[in-house]
Amino acid sequence: MKQSILQRLQKENATTYKRTEGAYGPGTYTDTEFTPVPEESLRIFRELAARTPGFTKDEKLLSGVKFSGDSLPLIAGPIKSQAVTAALHAMAGVIGHEILQLRRIQTSGSTTVNVDHAGMYLATPALVHIDGESGPSLLKHPKLPSSDNGAFSATLKMRCQAIYPCKDGTWYQLHGSTFPDPVLKVIGVDPNAVFPNGDAAYEHIKEKIQPHFTSRELEMIMVERGLCGGIVRSPQSWLETTMGQVLANHPLINYQQVQFSADAQPPVPLPTLSQTGGDARPLAGIKVLELARIIAAPAAGGILASMGADVLRVQPRQLVDFTPAQMCGLMAGKRTLHLDLDAEEDREKLRGLIADADVIIQGYRLRSLERRGFGQPLALELAAARKRGVVFLDENCFGPDGCYAERPGFQQVADAESGCSWVMAASDPYGGFPEGAGVLPSLPIADMSTGVVGALAILSMIRDRARLGGSWTGCASLVAYQVTTLEPWVGLYQRDVVESIEKRFGYGRITPDLFVVEMYYRVLAAWDRHAEKNLHSLTGDEDFYVHFEDSVFGKDLRILAPVVKYPEDPASQFHWTSPPVPFCFHKVVAFGAKE
Repeated sequence: MKQSILQRLQKENATTYKRTEGAYGPGTYTDTEFTPVPEESLRIFRELAARTPGFTKDEKLLSGVKFSGDSLPLIAGPIKSQAVTAALHAMAGVIGHEILQLRRIQTSGSTTVNVDHAGMYLATPALVHIDGESGPSLLKHPKLPSSDNGAFSATLKMRCQAIYPCKDGTWYQLHGSTFPDPVLKVIGVDPNAVFPNGDAAYEHIKEKIQPHFTSRELEMIMVERGLCGGIVRSPQSWLETTMGQVLANHPLINYQQVQFSADAQPPVPLPTLSQTGGDARPLAGIKVLELARIIAAPAAGGILASMGADVLRVQPRQLVDFTPAQMCGLMAGKRTLHLDLDAEEDREKLRGLIADADVIIQGYRLRSLERRGFGQPLALELAAARKRGVVFLDENCFGPDGCYAERPGFQQVADAESGCSWVMAASDPYGGFPEGAGVLPSLPIADMSTGVVGALAILSMIRDRARLGGSWTGCASLVAYQVTTLEPWVGLYQRDVVESIEKRFGYGRITPDLFVVEMYYRVLAAWDRHAEKNLHSLTGDEDFYVHFEDSVFGKDLRILAPVVKYPEDPASQFHWTSPPVPFCFHKVVAFGAKE
């Protein structure tokens, strides 16, 4: 009989890792002793490199990776988000060296990652200073255009992205997406109701859910209506679903070559130094079209921009988006354009950009752009016509196939379905949550880390297009990333480590009602308090930041710098050449254009 995914993981743990099973609920695997974050990041890097199809076996590049930083994690909870993210960044650095070699640029093969910097990367949208001002007050900055239409700021609508108890004792992650009204209406809440504060709004929604719905009933309602949300599952419960088993068939860094036509597309040489005006960053001269919003896919585009790519981000001006993204590394180094697919002229412009692009990042629901006449089939068709392969990445919640693949989904849904929200509640250092409750991880971890996963897939495909030719497609999934962090080969921190993190930083109790933006400003406040009491300051260490003068937002804009460092190859160092800008800011619809 074929082994189930769960049986395979249990056997793997029993024979190789020998972690404590079940400490935080079904399907959890906890360390028996603590390993400092830099050493743990190196272990995870080595293991993930070995598990990733197509990743280099070159020992010079692998042994050139070094991690530094504090021994104790700076992220609340038992999930090793910081170490896993540090390892992913290091993998991006390694592939960057491979691409430099293909460009005939001499490289040392040395890659360094500071694990504290990698942990702070998870708070990228909040780590912004404008002329000395920081924190939530920046959300009202006069130069920051509001793009969320109240979806992420109005009291009631924020609580439409919270976790609620159901009548059968299970819990459900409600999510209003970028337009919460249909979700509120379907559970009997007036979207225009006014409440004095978030607590009152949460209690009102709770009264509409807890006596009336099981989590499975809510899930079916949302599926039937094409709405967003997710059951708070244990890690084991997710792996027992058909969707969990389908997703487990794919590697985390998931990409493949596509044979689209009888005419072979030859290898595409990477730009030479002379062709890029001397720019020795790995992706100089590579054209990237970003069709995305919110956080995860833009995070991938931001990494590519720091590596030298020419990134054009395209969206319609009226589209609801995540307002804080405009000020930080998610928008740095890019040009942002307005194109509306309802206008025929703009459709032709977008078609021209797709025909010219080396890389396309698609961050909407799977196949949603395809239904508008764009998407992967058009990209492959145009690549075949030009006889030069294209790289196409889908970023979504549930992966490339399976019964949930085309469902809408955001980070919080991935947290709930994967088991991460369950684990966070079960490990809460203050205790008191009932079994099966869920609380969110303290930062947009799945979003930011899936951005690195997407960048890794793209880097791998760019490298292989240069070596082998053809077109390449890949998928970066929020749930796939979260599930990976719960596997026995990664392991979870034991309770005393979770308590030590809380003792050091004093984050306070994370509760099911909190909105993710509220949580990451709470995290920043805790980091600032820690800095006041200690010589080591996370939020004040200038090594982690980059300054831009005379940006759209102010004379001194400070944002988090790229994580990967090339200490022996300064000419190829990751960096952005332009500051973040608002959405739909530029006018010229072409790659390589100067404004």
